Amino acid sequence: MIKLKLNHRTYKLPKRYTVSQWKEVVRMDMEDPDNWPKILGIALNKHWYTFAKVEEDSLILGASLVISEMAKRKKCKHKDFTKISLGQFVDLDIAMINGMEKNIDTLLGELSTSEVEYIDEALYIIDEYANFRISTYRSYAGLFGINQKTGKQEDVDPEEYDANKIAKGWYKVLVDLADNDIMKLDQVTEQPLYKALTFMSLRKERMLEEQQRQLKQKRQHELSRNRK
Repeated sequence: MIKLKLNHRTYKLPKRYTVSQWKEVVRMDMEDPDNWPKILGIALNKHWYTFAKVEEDSLILGASLVISEMAKRKKCKHKDFTKISLGQFVDLDIAMINGMEKNIDTLLGELSTSEVEYIDEALYIIDEYANFRISTYRSYAGLFGINQKTGKQEDVDPEEYDANKIAKGWYKVLVDLADNDIMKLDQVTEQPLYKALTFMSLRKERMLEEQQRQLKQKRQHELSRNRK
């Protein structure tokens, strides 16, 4: 346990912080000195005014320690990510892109086996899923148009990479898989993730092969016509 001396009084910082405390702290501007007493107040369950007259150096130290401790991870159980559905993967994808700070409750609701109280376990679970997500994208690099060397999507302008466009893109995929039939959407989203991605990959490969076949046929036809 970390002890912190503020205005001649010693405080014991908690060993662990809750998700609720983290959510309060993370939305603050950490570089704003006015927020340092508030961060300490949240961490120690005191009114922020308790620390309003603390010396600046002590405030910086205290707030920095709290933020550092809140960033720690602790290993814990979570759901088997390989068993999620296509719909869950899409929802999680959009939530991740929109920002963990805004969507941590949504992410934990989908990924954890039980209610997560502490932020160190929450961050561990989300990190594990982030790694799974990256691995999945790379495993289906051809489907998602990802360059194997750079790990980035080709022909995508980073400035246009926003959550709304990603969400719209996924919805188009789901509608296409449902043959433009709204009554089939639930059937599509409930499909196991890997089953759906493998199907989509095979379909894309066949489509590209057909395009190549048609292009080759067109070139042969043009060559034959030119010879005449």
